[in-house]
Amino acid sequence: MRRFNLILNGSRLMMFPFYLSMLLCVALLMVKFGIKLFELCVNIVTLPFLDLLIGVLTLVDFVLVAQMLILVALCGYVQFIKSPQERASLGDNWLYHINFASLKLIVINSLVTIAGIEVLKAFLEEGTMNQTEMKWSVIVFLAFSTAALIYAVTERLAEHKSDTKEESH
Repeated sequence: MRRFNLILNGSRLMMFPFYLSMLLCVALLMVKFGIKLFELCVNIVTLPFLDLLIGVLTLVDFVLVAQMLILVALCGYVQFIKSPQERASLGDNWLYHINFASLKLIVINSLVTIAGIEVLKAFLEEGTMNQTEMKWSVIVFLAFSTAALIYAVTERLAEHKSDTKEESH
């Protein structure tokens, strides 16, 4: 049994390359962010307002995706890679308090925001999307929004239910 526990505890280290690759993706996003920002700065004088606005929204997309990847990588690292003793040594650190339920909520909210920005960009870009693509982008946004709302309500109900159980004991 001791060998099995050792193998099981060691297997959590297999997740490390995934978290490392997420941080590599953040670096790639930073490169694309820099290129897009440079393009906006170079063309600022001749750039129409709507194109500037779409460019800024694209930069916001880069930041939101990068933040989401960083949070998933850090929180996953703390939850999976670090041993319970190392997690306990974090003390009152905010990383220690993020569990998978709150991480899922953060990711869902990020996805809703990103989908909303994409819909806004699609409405601002004149003539680049046909009606079918526009409808699907709105449907995806509404699906993410509905999923986020349902998840938030169920989490809130679960918290309320656990609170009432604790009070009754």
